[in-house]
Amino acid sequence: MITHMLVFRFRDDLPPGAAESVLAELETFPTRYPAMRNWRSGPNISTRDSSMTHGFVVEFATEQDLLDYLHSESHERFVRQRWRPVIERQAIVTIPAAGDAPPTERGR
Repeated sequence: MITHMLVFRFRDDLPPGAAESVLAELETFPTRYPAMRNWRSGPNISTRDSSMTHGFVVEFATEQDLLDYLHSESHERFVRQRWRPVIERQAIVTIPAAGDAPPTERGR
């Protein structure tokens, strides 16, 4: 099992509704990408660090399932057309489940 996590901050100068539109589209990902498991997303409610506004966590059965998702044309198009224009900062972490071999997805 592979856990893929992303935390992010929307740009401050977005037009009204832009962030909500991207968040709504993200919520469709588990139905668009059947290999996704245990999708969770939401606003950052931490009282210790508010540098990121939102995040999501998703699991994939195999590293290949994750790579297939990351390299799919629909994901790449979303990142280019919808994600990059509205995101100020992001951090991505991918970790193996306990006992699994480390993934090799680095840099993607």
